[in-house]
Amino acid sequence: MGGLCTTGVETLPDPKLVITGTEIPEWVSAGGQKLFQQAASLAESPYPTYTGPRIASYDGSKLTAEERQAAQMLSEGATSYQPYIDESYARSMQLGQGYNPMTAEQLMGQQFSIEEAQPYIDMYQRAMDPAVEEIQRQLDRKLIADRAKAVGSGAFGGSRAYIGEIESAGEAARSAAALRKQAGVEGLGFAAQQREQDRAARFGTEQARRGAYETEEASRISAAQQIGQFAPVLQGLQQQAASGLLSAGEAKRTLDQMALDLAYADYVEQREYPFQMVNYALGALKGVPYETTQTSLQQGQQYIQTPSIYGQTIGGLGSLASAYFLANKSDKRLKKEIKLAYVADNGIKVYDWEWNDIAVSLNVHHSPTHGVMAQEIKEIFPEAVVLDSDGFYSVNYNHPEIARAI
Repeated sequence: MGGLCTTGVETLPDPKLVITGTEIPEWVSAGGQKLFQQAASLAESPYPTYTGPRIASYDGSKLTAEERQAAQMLSEGATSYQPYIDESYARSMQLGQGYNPMTAEQLMGQQFSIEEAQPYIDMYQRAMDPAVEEIQRQLDRKLIADRAKAVGSGAFGGSRAYIGEIESAGEAARSAAALRKQAGVEGLGFAAQQREQDRAARFGTEQARRGAYETEEASRISAAQQIGQFAPVLQGLQQQAASGLLSAGEAKRTLDQMALDLAYADYVEQREYPFQMVNYALGALKGVPYETTQTSLQQGQQYIQTPSIYGQTIGGLGSLASAYFLANKSDKRLKKEIKLAYVADNGIKVYDWEWNDIAVSLNVHHSPTHGVMAQEIKEIFPEAVVLDSDGFYSVNYNHPEIARAI
């Protein structure tokens, strides 16, 4: 960029010369013309389009290979642990099967009856047969002996023998009946005892069957639970692997995006450099230090459109044309948050403030925020205040009293 922004030697007009009818030195006018021409040239130049990539991409995708691999792993791996869930479910559906408990009727058996006890009674009765036969043999021997004795006794002996036979037969019958009764009672008791033993055996068998079934059932439940536990373990391992891939991919994408943002920031800085130089020259021409701007790069930054250098230059030249004596906007109506800084020894009040929205719209918000109020200066030094075409007051800060106060 030539002119004011290029190092060189050029003969400038004598600063003592001024434009007729104004207080603007001729060299300021010449510099302003050069500055305007350069600004106009910049304004007419085509907008430099950035041709580099703005967003990191990988083979047409915004995801890195690691992130795509992680997504594929999570998508396709969603069914890898399904067989374990299915197997666990199938085993659980088999629980509670294969065991048919005995009914209460089967465990208790039928009601005890004499028919059920009869075989045992008959057995005991047969066991008494030898004793009954022995009683009969003893009876027979006694009858023979009694008859022989009666024959020896004569006529009356026969009658007594007959009576003795009857008594002996009755006694033998009673003894045999007692034996038969005892055999029946013992047979019936044995039958009842045998029935209770059979019932206890059925209960014991049923308890053993139930215990064996419960043991097998517990084993099946444990197996189903262990198989089912494989599913979350496998899922957790897959998620852990995918998480590692996602972290690596995201870190790579972040670094790549930062590199692209740095490249774009460098492009923006180079694009704005000529305009900054014009601004710098404009500030030097006005006698006001140029306000530098520091920029920093942040992830996801936004670039906000600022007023064109052409517009800024026109505004700056307008200020120069209004009054050479560095008349800066200092109207109280353009300020907010006004605070009295101090009172100078010549009685001039000096303030700090912020520019309001009206000042922003007039593009004066880049001016200093420390100085005087134009309305107050107009009352004591009216020659230092000028009313601009926009209806707001500017103050000549080169006025001796104002310069001494500041």
